[in-house]
Amino acid sequence: MTAGWRRWGRWSAWVYAAGALLGGGLADFASSGMPPLDPDPAAHYAFVRGVWPELYAAFLVVLIAFLALMPLGFALRDRLGPAGPGSELVSAAFLGAAILGLLTTLVEIGSAQAIALESAGLDSAGLKTLASGDAIWSGVVGWLQLGFVLPAGLGTYWAGRAALRTESLPRPWAWLGLVLSGCYGLGLASLLARDVGLGLPEGAADELITFGFLLSIVWAAWLGFELGRTARAELSS
Repeated sequence: MTAGWRRWGRWSAWVYAAGALLGGGLADFASSGMPPLDPDPAAHYAFVRGVWPELYAAFLVVLIAFLALMPLGFALRDRLGPAGPGSELVSAAFLGAAILGLLTTLVEIGSAQAIALESAGLDSAGLKTLASGDAIWSGVVGWLQLGFVLPAGLGTYWAGRAALRTESLPRPWAWLGLVLSGCYGLGLASLLARDVGLGLPEGAADELITFGFLLSIVWAAWLGFELGRTARAELSS
């Protein structure tokens, strides 16, 4: 692995891990206790206006985390080497995940910003109209999130398989990536099954994807540490 890509990979892995942890944690903290949209949209939108600065900061941090996935995919391809078609697809998968993650976050920022700016002073009819548009954008965000999960899961799967073949990265790290991709895959399959009315438990798919997201933070931080350890070992030799 070249020194340049090692450096890019190390820092992008750490930036993603830190950004996902801080941004996700801040968003969850800011939105905790948020009243549901139905039956009182006025209370819901008043809450959003009150925490808008915290949500805006969280979205910006998450944007930086998703941007870091772009160089991370190319650095992984360089580290894994010619390990079959899977390693060649790693960079494409992470690039796709980064683009979809950025689109998801930008749509969320626009939707939340419109709510924060437009919801104050609306009467009940105006709030109902705003809620109807909000529901449409929520559906768009939901599908964009599904789009992110697919390439992100494929990228970690291909990276894990290539690492097991080449032994260029620790085997436990590779297996963690496979478990992570399994969580994303099961979560995605559960959501699609729920949409066609198979009656799966409510929230099961979201819990799987959330658990996979938490694993991705550990996965990326571990990768950054491993690339840094390799660099230190080469400098000392």
